[in-house]
Amino acid sequence: MHAVTLRILVRQTLSAILIVGTFAAPTTIAFGQSAAVPSMPTFDVAAVRPMTYADNAPTHISNSPRNSEFKAVNVTVRDLLEVAFQIPDTQMAGGPAWAASEKFDLEAKSDAAFNQQLAALSIDQGKAVKRQMLRALLADRFKLAAHAETREMSIYAIVIAKGGPRLIKTHANGGLTGGRGRISISGADDALAILAFELSWRLGRPVIDQTGLRGRYEVNLNWTEDDAPSPVSNSANPPSLFTAIQEQLGLKLEATKGPVPILVIDHAERPSEN
Repeated sequence: MHAVTLRILVRQTLSAILIVGTFAAPTTIAFGQSAAVPSMPTFDVAAVRPMTYADNAPTHISNSPRNSEFKAVNVTVRDLLEVAFQIPDTQMAGGPAWAASEKFDLEAKSDAAFNQQLAALSIDQGKAVKRQMLRALLADRFKLAAHAETREMSIYAIVIAKGGPRLIKTHANGGLTGGRGRISISGADDALAILAFELSWRLGRPVIDQTGLRGRYEVNLNWTEDDAPSPVSNSANPPSLFTAIQEQLGLKLEATKGPVPILVIDHAERPSEN
């Protein structure tokens, strides 16, 4: 599997389990009528192992909000931070170089009683609890210490193009699919925030939604990558990303500078063998 394809697969997997937005401090979430999860819940058991097979092995993350199990294969610490803090790696700074390159397998879970409590929560509440649990695991096994800052950075802003947006509102319960040169979002609560997240890693800099459009939209974007082979016939191929987003969605990417929430990694250590 090519490196670019692998990167698309891991980002697609991560984005599918994220609620995109700025990261925030953990909060207490009630289970049912009486029980409550602590402000920093933890997994009962966790195993972390360095990858021992080829770097291009399939990447996979399993993280249902309905149970306490978390499994990640062939992921970096930065990949895990994307899940734990709801922030793309283009908005991370600091930390050791190995946190972005060395790969790990990770499995963690809690007991059946905790699974029942998670199952009683809403999907969004369950996702929030699982993020808190992953943060606690990273602090325990990787000795992670991090803090939030806002920095002025070069960004791409998503704005409404001349002629207005070409988006269709939806009440569907869908999700995210994508691949090389394509993004499709249907039924997500903040579709354009998810689009910004997806574009940020593809473009290599933060992408901020400044359209003011919130809610569920159908987003179908297809473009030709800059490094794609020269087509035999241009008429059968979509345009570049910057042209496609304007023609297909009625939006525009503007290069500018602006304040960006940043996760600064103050400290991280390689985990000890189990």
